[in-house]
Amino acid sequence: MAVILYYAGWAMFFVSAILLVVIILLQESKGGGLAEAFGGTGAETFGVKTGGINRFTFLIAAVFCGSAIMISSTWNAA
Repeated sequence: MAVILYYAGWAMFFVSAILLVVIILLQESKGGGLAEAFGGTGAETFGVKTGGINRFTFLIAAVFCGSAIMISSTWNAA
């Protein structure tokens, strides 16, 4: 059972890391950022306003940290 959690933790870790990179790069910064390079639709990509995209970023960051803790706690299982 711990081996399943170990590999599930790694899967969640990699998926959340890639999502974090994409979401953070698409967010509009003070200077416009990379979001303007794609037509300025960074915040509208997911159909939500800036508040929603910030909450989504926080959620993905929490999944990233939680999966890192899960990997750490099941390290000797694999």
